[in-house]
Amino acid sequence: MQNVKNVTGVKTVKSLILAVALASIAGCEPAFAGTMTGGATMPEQLVQEITAIQTQMTQAQTLVSNVQRYENMVQNMATLPQSMYTQITAPIAQLYGLAQQTQQLGYAGQNIASQFQNINGTFNPQITSQYSQQYGTITSGLNNAINSALQTANLNPSNFMTQQQAMAQVQQAMSNPTSRNAIMQAGVTVGQAEVSDLTQLQQTAAAEQNMNAAWKKAQLAKQTAAHQMSANALAAMDSGGPLTSNAPSLAAYTP
Repeated sequence: MQNVKNVTGVKTVKSLILAVALASIAGCEPAFAGTMTGGATMPEQLVQEITAIQTQMTQAQTLVSNVQRYENMVQNMATLPQSMYTQITAPIAQLYGLAQQTQQLGYAGQNIASQFQNINGTFNPQITSQYSQQYGTITSGLNNAINSALQTANLNPSNFMTQQQAMAQVQQAMSNPTSRNAIMQAGVTVGQAEVSDLTQLQQTAAAEQNMNAAWKKAQLAKQTAAHQMSANALAAMDSGGPLTSNAPSLAAYTP
C-alpha cells in the first residue's frame, strides 16, 4: 500500500485550492483542525472518523445552500455592491480548511484500514486493500469533479496553484456578471461533489466499522471456544466423552 503522506501531488494541491476558490461565496467554520484520530483505539478512530464525516457533510450542505442563495441574489446585477463583495470573498480562509479536511478524511480512512491490518496480522489483507482503494477512489472522484467544475467555468487549473492565485481568480471573476455567474455555478457543483464524496466516505467507514467489529467478535468467540476445548479435553479424560467446539468460521476474515 502506498504511503498516504505522499499521495497528495500537484493535482491534489491544485484541486484543494480550487475548491476554496470556487466555494468562496459562503462562510462555514471548520469543525476541527488536523487529524482527530491520534492516540485513540481502533474502534474509537473509526467512530471519530464517522463523526467528523457527518459534521463535514452538514457544513458542505450548508455551503451548497449558501452558494445557491448568493447566486440567485447577484446573477442579474451588473455591478456587485462592495458590501456584498466582502461577504462573498471573505470566507475563503475558513473554506480552505473545509476543503482540505474533506481530503484528509479520505486519507485518514486509508490509514485506519492500514493500522487495523498491522495490528491484526491474521485479518484478510485483501479486504484491507479493498477499503484502501475505495477511500482513494472516492477522494480522486472529488478531485475530478473539482477539475471538471473549473473547466466548465473556463478557468485554467494552472492559475489555482496557491491560495493567493485562487483569491485573485475569484476577485477577477466577480468583476463581470458572466464570469461571476460561471464561478458561482462551479461553486454549487463543487459543494454538491463534496456532499457526494462525504456520503460515500461515511458509507465506507460504517461498513469498515461493522466488518472490524464482526472480525473482533469472531476472534473472541474463537478464543472462548479454544478455552472450552481445553476444558472439554480435561473432562473427556475422566468421562471418555467427545471433544466439542462452537467456534465460528473465520474464513471470510482470513487469507
